[in-house]
Amino acid sequence: MNRIWLLPLSYVYGLGVWIRNRLYDWNILSSEKFQIAVVKVGNLTTGGTGKTPHTELVAAMLMELFPTVAILSRGYRRKTQGFRLADQADTPDTIGDEAFMLYRKLPGVLVAVCEDRAEGIRRLLKIQPYLSAVILDDGLQHRKVEGGLNLLLSDFNRPFFRDYLLPAGNLRESAAAAHKADLIVFTKTPGQLSLYDKKLYETKVKPGAHQTILFTTLQYGEPVFIEPFPEWPLTASDQIVVVTGIAHADSLITYIKTVGPTYKHLEYPDHHEYQQAELNQIEAAWRSFPPSQGNRYILCTEKDFVKLAMHGAWFEQLQIPLAYLPVEIGFDEQDRTLFIKRIESYVRQHQRNT
Repeated sequence: MNRIWLLPLSYVYGLGVWIRNRLYDWNILSSEKFQIAVVKVGNLTTGGTGKTPHTELVAAMLMELFPTVAILSRGYRRKTQGFRLADQADTPDTIGDEAFMLYRKLPGVLVAVCEDRAEGIRRLLKIQPYLSAVILDDGLQHRKVEGGLNLLLSDFNRPFFRDYLLPAGNLRESAAAAHKADLIVFTKTPGQLSLYDKKLYETKVKPGAHQTILFTTLQYGEPVFIEPFPEWPLTASDQIVVVTGIAHADSLITYIKTVGPTYKHLEYPDHHEYQQAELNQIEAAWRSFPPSQGNRYILCTEKDFVKLAMHGAWFEQLQIPLAYLPVEIGFDEQDRTLFIKRIESYVRQHQRNT
């Protein structure tokens, strides 16, 4: 949502961003270049582009091709500081919800958090000197590290070229900053995207010779339930409370509407930390459904699930089933091939020799 009346403040904000970037461009502020493949995955907006599943996709793809891969995140909203390498003792509180989710899903990948990405890479290289690649989660604005391959994500329904700088819009940098990207990926696209729409977006972006524009979709699977509840498919006869704490839940809600269950949506801020007050709201919404032949349960995103599952004993005690809806990234075959080849080629040229 744009807030046009705040445009004067956006000009002030934009000037600050411009000065910061020029200080790096003029080498007054320094960027560190590492002798290793560094893949930055990020966006120009404040969130909601599908960054975490795309980071997961890149990491999983590289793990099939190379021996050692790491993800380095800031660990947003965690309750710790400094460098931390994820292990079995960690929780969303210690490394952040997104990093924790990636650690759980990618057992062969080193997952670490550090506010200072340059320091984070140095620490990772001490742990694993022959890393093939480091993926910087939400790393496009982190100029202390010189990026080797930059992936810019933009919501197809909220493209960066139609947005404004903060606070009038949701851009952290101006749309012109897209020139830094090597791959520009429009996410959450409709399933059947016309050639006209693709050409329209390419015309708006005006990609440089070094840039490739791709389009991805979100593909939802069947609900995954917390133990000890049985697995059920999502059906039109279900009654569900949808709980989301993400930037934009519209893609998820659109999918649920296509299936057709009766649902109530409890929407919380991005990265929300669930306390007893929220659990009481969830319980009240669940109990408000009338008796039905269908299944009645709580359905959330995977990012919310890792936090709600910390209250698993509460859900079990009240016999309220909790599940998340898994999501994967989909491409058409041509875009998938371009995506894999571009990233693989870069990492092969820049990985450390073992």
